[in-house]
Amino acid sequence: MILRDKSEITRMLILLELLKGRRKLREIAENIDITVQGVSEYLRWMERDGLVKNGEITIKGMEFLTNALDELGDFLVKGNAIVRKVGVIEAVAGESIKKGDEVRLVMENGYIHAYRGSGKSSGIAINSARKGEDLGVTNLAGLLNIKYGEITVYTMPSVEEGGTRKVSKDKIKKIIDKNPGAMVGACGVVAYLALKKAGAKIDFQFSAVNSAIDAHYRGISTLLFVSHMMLPHSLSTLEEKGVPYSLKTV
Repeated sequence: MILRDKSEITRMLILLELLKGRRKLREIAENIDITVQGVSEYLRWMERDGLVKNGEITIKGMEFLTNALDELGDFLVKGNAIVRKVGVIEAVAGESIKKGDEVRLVMENGYIHAYRGSGKSSGIAINSARKGEDLGVTNLAGLLNIKYGEITVYTMPSVEEGGTRKVSKDKIKKIIDKNPGAMVGACGVVAYLALKKAGAKIDFQFSAVNSAIDAHYRGISTLLFVSHMMLPHSLSTLEEKGVPYSLKTV
């Protein structure tokens, strides 16, 4: 499937730019958001594969582009059908709401909350609910405005360097106290034991990196304490998901 292959998508985008009559590498690069060198390399590969010749699309290139667009079209049709079937989302009633009320949707404490009235994201209540109860919302319109949470990764000393014996309990407490709204995650033995010794409440300790990513998208910040041995895997997971983070030492 073309959506699973970034290089195939890039080929398709370059071919579309060529169809628009664009020949300058810099212009193509700016429009598809890759480097000029990247465009040059792709064009060289596509010429080798017979998709392009002398800067113009070949018959084989047109066949590739047509098939790619057909595949994307099928995906969009099926995707839209699934979205229409879903139709209803769950929300927490932020106040008393009656069935049929128009509601506005906002993200609060990691969950969608509904309030009477219209907003940037809105819908219609399918049931009545008191404040704090679950509410179904349909006829969704607009985009939910979410301020993503921040992820701060704190790397711990390795066992060879002394592990928890080199970690200041007061420093950990100070870090957590300065970020009262953030969740706390422990990734690895040294991180877990250091937080326990500091008397810190650990919000997640299993699959902590993925939990931090989920919290990020729900608008909640995370202090992620990571053992030295787990650091490479943790950072690569964050980078693969394209989630921004800051790295600090305890």
